[in-house]
Amino acid sequence: MEFYLKRLKNYYQVTIIETRPSRQKGKDPEQSIKEEGRFLLEQIKKIGAECYVLDVKGREISSEGLARLIKEKEETGQKGMVFVIGGAYGIDEEVLKKANKAISLSKMTFTHEMARLILVEQLYRAASINAGSPYHH
Repeated sequence: MEFYLKRLKNYYQVTIIETRPSRQKGKDPEQSIKEEGRFLLEQIKKIGAECYVLDVKGREISSEGLARLIKEKEETGQKGMVFVIGGAYGIDEEVLKKANKAISLSKMTFTHEMARLILVEQLYRAASINAGSPYHH
């Protein structure tokens, strides 16, 4: 993770905001999702950028597709992009509604830690594609 974050700094400013699971013994998972959702919505509003959720039900996107998406946002002067990775119990419905698009990394299920690593590597790959670097091959 640190390897890709260090390399990404040559292209983009990347900030990772983590929410700790609010699941407590005896607490309803739906309530935990709602609490995490409120926190995420606050962060998305504060950042003020387009939001993309990583969701198994989202549209699968290739590395080149992600690179194109990022390039389009840069060319239209977008402030930035927010990527949301859900926890073990998923993503709150209100966060899904706020998202501009749902993207799937794969039909397989990954832990949120693995999804974060894959996303960061794919962001670096997209930056490399857009820069014409041979890394993406």
